Amino acid sequence: MRSILTFTVTAAFAAALPAQWALLTPTTSPSQRRSGAAAFDAANNRLIVYGGVSPTPSVILPETWSFNGTWTLLSPPGGTVGRWGHSLVRNTTNNRLVTFGGRAPTINGYASDTYEWTGSAWATIPTPTAPSARHLYGLSFDQTRQVVVLFGGRTANATLNDTWEYNGITWTPRTLPTTPPPREEMAMVYDVGLHATVLFGGFDRSTNTVLGDTWTYDGTDWVEVLATSSPSARYRTATIYDSFRQRVVLFGGFDGTNIAHDTFQFTGETWNAVSTGSNVPQAATETLHGYDPVRRKFVLFGGYGGTFSNQTWEFTGSSTGFFSTFGTPCETAAGEATLTSTTPTLGQSWNLTINNLPVDLEFALVTLGFSNQTWNSLPLPFDLAPIGLPGCNLLVAADVINVVLASGGTAVHNLAVPNQPSLLNLTIFAQGVLGDIIGTEFAFVGTTKGGRAVLGN
Repeated sequence: MRSILTFTVTAAFAAALPAQWALLTPTTSPSQRRSGAAAFDAANNRLIVYGGVSPTPSVILPETWSFNGTWTLLSPPGGTVGRWGHSLVRNTTNNRLVTFGGRAPTINGYASDTYEWTGSAWATIPTPTAPSARHLYGLSFDQTRQVVVLFGGRTANATLNDTWEYNGITWTPRTLPTTPPPREEMAMVYDVGLHATVLFGGFDRSTNTVLGDTWTYDGTDWVEVLATSSPSARYRTATIYDSFRQRVVLFGGFDGTNIAHDTFQFTGETWNAVSTGSNVPQAATETLHGYDPVRRKFVLFGGYGGTFSNQTWEFTGSSTGFFSTFGTPCETAAGEATLTSTTPTLGQSWNLTINNLPVDLEFALVTLGFSNQTWNSLPLPFDLAPIGLPGCNLLVAADVINVVLASGGTAVHNLAVPNQPSLLNLTIFAQGVLGDIIGTEFAFVGTTKGGRAVLGN
C-alpha cells in the first residue's frame, strides 16, 4: 500500500512491553473513597476526580482533586454539593467536564442536575429538560456527533433502560428501535475507532440479574454485539478508552458474590483477556478511574475490595495489533463473503483473506483507506449503485484500490508492513468489492463487511 510509506503520524514509538498494573506511592493522596467519578481535563493535562463516599461512618465527599502524576486538592474544594454514584465525561468540543445527577445533596438523596467543570470551578447548567433523578447510570461522550449519551441507572424505585443525549444546552430523550435491558453500574465508554458507545454488563436490581452482554450505540440504534471471549457477567467495573492504543480496557467488577481482578480489552468484535500477572489492584469495584492520554495511562484510584482504598494504580497496555469487522456485507449467490486477517504487525506481512466467494468469481477489489467516515469529502457509507450494486455500500475510504485475483472461492491480499515505529497504532480500514468478468464486461456482484486494522508490534 503506497500510502502507508508516506503517511505521517505523531504518535511516538512505544516499546513492546508486557501489559502491567503498577502501584504508585504519591506523597499526597485523597482519602479512602468509592463511587466517585473521574475524567481527563485536556485544557490543563490532568485527570479530575470528583466526589465519592468515605468509609464508615459514610460521608458524601464534595472534594475535587487533580492528578497528573501528583495529586492536588483543588481550590475551591469540590462543587456546590458533594455527590456519589455519578459519572463524568469530557466534552471534546469545549473541553468542559460534564456530570449529571447521582446521589446528592445528601448521601441518600437523588439529583437530576447538570454540572460542568470549567477548568477551575463547577458551574450549574440549567437545562429545559433532563432525565429523571438517578444514580449508577452509564455516561459517554460521542465525539462524532458531539453529544453526551446517558443510559439507564437507578431511581429510588426502579432500574431504567432509557437513552438521553445532552448537547450542551438541554437533554433530549431518544426513542430507538432497540434498547438494552434495564441496568445500573454498567461499563460504558465511547470508542473513537468504532465511532460508537460501547456498553457492557451491569446489574438489574429489580430482577436481581447480573448481566454480561455487550452493546454498541452510534446515535441510530443500540446493537447487541455477540462478542467472543467475553468477560463473565459483572458490574461495578472500571472502564476506559485508550486513545493511544485505540481500544476499550475493562478491569475488575463484581458478579454478586465475588470480586474479579482480571483485565480485558475490546476491539469491536472480541473481548480479549489480558495477562497482567498477580500484581493488580485488590480494590476492584466502585473505583474512581480515567484515562490520561498525555502519559498514556489508565489511572485507577480508591474503590472497594473488602475494605475501602486510597491507592493509586496505573495500567500500561501492550500495543498488540488487532483486526475486526463492521457494517453489513452485500451477499453474492454463494452467501456472505467473509473478510479475515492475520494480526497486523510492524515488520511483517499483513494478509487479508476473502472467503466464500462463488467458485467461478474472477477477482476482488481490495479497498484500503484511513477513514470509515468520509472519502474525498463524500460521507460514508456510500451507495455503490454507480457500479451496479444498488443498496450495497462502500464502508471505507478507497484511498488505495488493489485488484486481487480469486481462485477456488478465495482471494488473498498481501501487504508488507514497514518496521517503522511511527506507524504503531495506525488504523487502516479495508473492504472487498467482488467482481466478475462476463464476456468482455466487468460486473460487480457483492461486498464484504468493512475491516478495521490497528497496527501493532
